[in-house]
Amino acid sequence: MEKILSLLTRISELYAIPQWIVNSGAIAICVILISFPFIARVLMRPKYHKFRELILFKVLWRWKYKKGDVIGLWCYCPKCQNMLMVDDENCRSEETLQHKITYFVCPECGGHELGRVIGGDRRYVLSLVRRDIWRHIRDGSYNEVATATKEALDIYAKLEEEKTEEKAEVLASLEEKVEHLEGSVEDVSEENNDTPSPETEAVTMTHHQLNETTNSTHEHHFSQEERSTEELQTVIDEDEKEIKKDGV
Repeated sequence: MEKILSLLTRISELYAIPQWIVNSGAIAICVILISFPFIARVLMRPKYHKFRELILFKVLWRWKYKKGDVIGLWCYCPKCQNMLMVDDENCRSEETLQHKITYFVCPECGGHELGRVIGGDRRYVLSLVRRDIWRHIRDGSYNEVATATKEALDIYAKLEEEKTEEKAEVLASLEEKVEHLEGSVEDVSEENNDTPSPETEAVTMTHHQLNETTNSTHEHHFSQEERSTEELQTVIDEDEKEIKKDGV
């Protein structure tokens, strides 16, 4: 490091250049030399290197490039962007190609089938996708395919946002209805507490009727007793009158 600094100082004194300019130039040269391999690698990349997505068989395929070969190829859900499950169990038991079916299932979207390929298992499907990728690269149509893929993914994203908004609106309306029903139930319960029930009114009426009948029975009993005493008094008065007449 000291030798480099002394060299820069000599260059500055020899050519009458300010020291900071010499130091800045040396730093710039070092940065260029260090970053040159990375820059060269980027410049030497093929034009199709950005072509890494494709919608095929109703699912999204993603991959990478390494040494001129397609690697890491797998299928994804175009709606939620999650990895898909591949079901090719029947390909082992079936012998005819028409009965060998590979299914693509998204576990995040309810486990529904998104697409299928007839004719072989997952290795067969991956070979078909690779062949289609290289076909677009050879034809030079990979830019159009990449643009169409991005537009399709944007449409899927908008549809998913609309669905989530609709679900949120439906949930909000249901919550409002539930709150309204709860309020009406509370009002009805308060009214029922304030107003007596028909059973309570019937019991009260029966109590009043019993009281009235009891009172009427007592009055009738008292009236009969009064009548009997009055009759006895009249009989006694008549006997006394007869006795006085006989005595006279």
